[in-house]
Amino acid sequence: MLIKTTQEYANHGMPLECDIYAADDSPSDAPIFLYFHPGGLVNWGRDCVPPWLVQICFKRKWPLISFSYRLFPQTTSKGLLEDAKAAHAFARRYQTPEGQSRRVIVGGGSGGVFPATLIVHNCEPPPLALFSIQGINTFRHPHYTSSTLISPEPIRDEDMAEAIAGPLTVGVSVPGADNVFRMDMLRRADASRNPDYSYDEAEEQQPPPPRNPRSGMYEYYTHRNAWPGMVGDVDVGFAWAREEEKEEEERGTAEARRARVARWPPTVIFHGDADVAVPLALSEQMRDCLGEDKVSLFVAPGQEHLYDLTRFIEDPAPEMDVVRQAVARLDEIVVQASRTQ
Repeated sequence: MLIKTTQEYANHGMPLECDIYAADDSPSDAPIFLYFHPGGLVNWGRDCVPPWLVQICFKRKWPLISFSYRLFPQTTSKGLLEDAKAAHAFARRYQTPEGQSRRVIVGGGSGGVFPATLIVHNCEPPPLALFSIQGINTFRHPHYTSSTLISPEPIRDEDMAEAIAGPLTVGVSVPGADNVFRMDMLRRADASRNPDYSYDEAEEQQPPPPRNPRSGMYEYYTHRNAWPGMVGDVDVGFAWAREEEKEEEERGTAEARRARVARWPPTVIFHGDADVAVPLALSEQMRDCLGEDKVSLFVAPGQEHLYDLTRFIEDPAPEMDVVRQAVARLDEIVVQASRTQ
């Protein structure tokens, strides 16, 4: 049976909580899927989990843990890294006998991929795998240094003033938002889609959502080329993975680079090629730097940003085939890792 619980995983000037979706018979040695929610590091909450992800984790008896984290601009890059490290430590020791630890798949959607990537760069042992849902794996890309306008027109300073002046916070979804996961979406017994659940009926039962003062903040900072300065001291990018061999030999760093690439876990990405918020080029850059033997990239033709967020794994839509292909690749990675333990 599918069960949801909530726990505090850290306190970094405020309580930080996580939601745990798990089968009641999940074994204590099953991998954990550590998930960071989308929202461009400035918005949304840990309940922004695609139903298909809850489904595939339940089927495999992998506990899925969705973590809150402190949002920008009130937090800093070091604060985000602190939250990511704490989430990784919590996931590794979740319901394990003393002295033992779990294997961890790290992943996220959109901006949530950035703290997942920070775990790979900074935590030991490396995760079992990295799973990116149309994610920001680095801000070291021209998309974030070219005054990219994502919104129809530039967002004014005064439109963001309230959110920027606000207190330290974690993401909280707007009441009635259609991008959040609700347990009623799935049957508890097997996590299959609940045919009695209706998005329309659920929305009718909710009052109109209030204005979200953080809406547009990711676009605001992107247009102002602010992200590299906000996260640059922890964002190492991936150019290091493709240094020219000749230059490396002269500096004596070739062996260190090869070891660093070898340490990187198998990575699975799916991405829509019509994504303007987080362009496909970010995922392609990661693949090109680390190599196709490390990064498996699945492209959804004609799909926009987070097209999968409210979908179920059994949805027959062709674009969900890409999600299923990415999950199948993740299965291969987990099986292979189990054989080499």
